[in-house]
Amino acid sequence: MGRTDERLARLVDYIKNYKKPVKIMEVCGTHTFQYFATGIRDMLPENIRLLSGPGCPVCVTPNSYIDRVIKIVETYPQVIITTFGDMLKVPGSDMKSLSHMKAEGADIRVVYAPEDAVKIAKDTDRPVIFLSVGFETTIPTAAAALKIAEEENITNFYMLLSHKLVIPALKALLSDPEADIDGFILPGHVSAIIGRKVYEPVLKAYGRPGVIAGFEAHHLIVGTATLLKLIEDGKAEVINAYPEVVREEGNPRAWALVETFFEEADEEWRGFGTIPMSGHKFKKEYMHRDAKEAFPVEVPPERETPGCRCPDVVKGKAIPTDCPHFGKGCTPLHPLGPCMVSSEGACAAYYKYRRS
Repeated sequence: MGRTDERLARLVDYIKNYKKPVKIMEVCGTHTFQYFATGIRDMLPENIRLLSGPGCPVCVTPNSYIDRVIKIVETYPQVIITTFGDMLKVPGSDMKSLSHMKAEGADIRVVYAPEDAVKIAKDTDRPVIFLSVGFETTIPTAAAALKIAEEENITNFYMLLSHKLVIPALKALLSDPEADIDGFILPGHVSAIIGRKVYEPVLKAYGRPGVIAGFEAHHLIVGTATLLKLIEDGKAEVINAYPEVVREEGNPRAWALVETFFEEADEEWRGFGTIPMSGHKFKKEYMHRDAKEAFPVEVPPERETPGCRCPDVVKGKAIPTDCPHFGKGCTPLHPLGPCMVSSEGACAAYYKYRRS
């Protein structure tokens, strides 16, 4: 057994023999899946409880956003909607989804990068809207697409923003007097953009530790053990356990591109309502790219599906199996909420790996 294997074995033993009851939130939806896929979740003793957080961008996108897209499609049939595949099956307030609209003849196309949407706009005279839904990981790619559209004067390219910022979400979570979270496994991909240091003010203010972790089994073992030790020692520190990818300051160059086109703004989140300065709006000089302004519609008040616990799941106040619809009225083929739709959704992860 090599030194690395010996260290991991010691950490596994530490985790399995940890006695204190703790609640850990894995903020990132990919971590939710990987805790299952690697078998580490099944290794944890019952006193260590994992809670999913608000790090799935599709899951925290409110119904009102889907409702707006549907209204745009109905009102402006010439529009081409481009989106990541995860958004297709997300139901709106009336249980309509983009898949339903596509089946009815709307021109809705799945793309794999925002730049693909720019290419579509370049090849047509019709207006093309990219549904820019995501956290700090994907926001720079949206900015890069806008840069191309501006440089090449592609005037028929627009974005409908639903950008989400992690730090304000953590503050919203911890400012809730009912918050019952002992520590955080912090997202690796997001942290590659924003860095380690930005977490410190909010986590220290609320006396909670956090560990940035990668996504392989050894990353999760190291991250979990490190976080448990911080909790045990009562240290509200932020440790970077993913140094091969994450730096102290993140990626300033990528974020400088973001700040060329966007500025912080209040943003609506599923389960949280409006979180101040937790999203983006276009800067004044780029408002001509804003689909919300270019294609105005009246959006009716949003409604949640009765009984759907997705708003509670993204806040760590419920696990998917607490929902009465889970695996019954709500499945990946017939989802009632986005947590069952997204490839990062907690309900989708539980459905795949654990249905009881």
